[in-house]
Amino acid sequence: MLARKPRRLGEHTWLIPGSPNTLVVGLGEEAAVIDPGIGDNRGAVIRDTLDALGLRVSDIVFTHGHTDHIAAAKDLLSSDTRVHSHRLCALLVESVEARFNIVYGGVVSRQLAAMPPISLRVTNTFNWGEHVLPGLVSTDLHGHTYGHSGIVVEDDKVVAAGDAALGEKVLARFGVPFAADLREWRESLQKLRELAEAGYRIVPGHGPVAEGRRALSLIDANIGAVDRVRDYVLKTIRDRGPLTLDKLAYIATKELSATDPSPRQLFLNRTALVSVTAWLEEDGLIEPIVTEEGAAWRARP
Repeated sequence: MLARKPRRLGEHTWLIPGSPNTLVVGLGEEAAVIDPGIGDNRGAVIRDTLDALGLRVSDIVFTHGHTDHIAAAKDLLSSDTRVHSHRLCALLVESVEARFNIVYGGVVSRQLAAMPPISLRVTNTFNWGEHVLPGLVSTDLHGHTYGHSGIVVEDDKVVAAGDAALGEKVLARFGVPFAADLREWRESLQKLRELAEAGYRIVPGHGPVAEGRRALSLIDANIGAVDRVRDYVLKTIRDRGPLTLDKLAYIATKELSATDPSPRQLFLNRTALVSVTAWLEEDGLIEPIVTEEGAAWRARP
């Protein structure tokens, strides 16, 4: 399969569009591939792109360990390829079971997860603020996962933001943006906004590349999405509570998403909403109680 001509974002950086987007960063005659992505032909597209650029993949870097960002890496590996992940995401990369458990809030079948059971060995872990490779610095954008990282290409002022910022179409389609912790993600969005204000080009995992005012608008749309979900959950619990998490996930998915609820989407949204109820409880606005349907949330008087 022939790759489309990659979009050049800087002297050393190229974009391979997709969902998720992939960055290729030149390191002399070698290259780092950030978030290879997923799809039967994705690995071939990346290899063809590297061949056209005269580069050989030496390193694979993940913003986080979700399947749609890591799956195509298996088609790029050789015996000396280095695989990099934040230390808190390494388990997600290396263990299918841990990944599904954390994402879906418990053990689920591979049929329900509807993702290929990919696991990869991480050879290098990093912490935020460290150079992952020369010219590539990790920055703290956690929330979507607890180890989620932005990868900053310093010389080209490009940020691989992963799922720390989602395109507006993705936000509209799903209504409840997935995150392990929506409050922490909101704080990370403020950090990403600072990078955009400093002139960095933002490459979201799902959606078009943005810079300048367009980048600020994208980030503000993500902040607004988090705020809407938080406000919606509080109002719904006040008006219709007490509500179990399963009931809350169903109502929120039905009323906020552009698609009909599916079992998989309900599990994903339930995971995200757990973080919202914790946020609201810590703010003294709701409290858990026991009902015949199980643990439920009600508004505090």
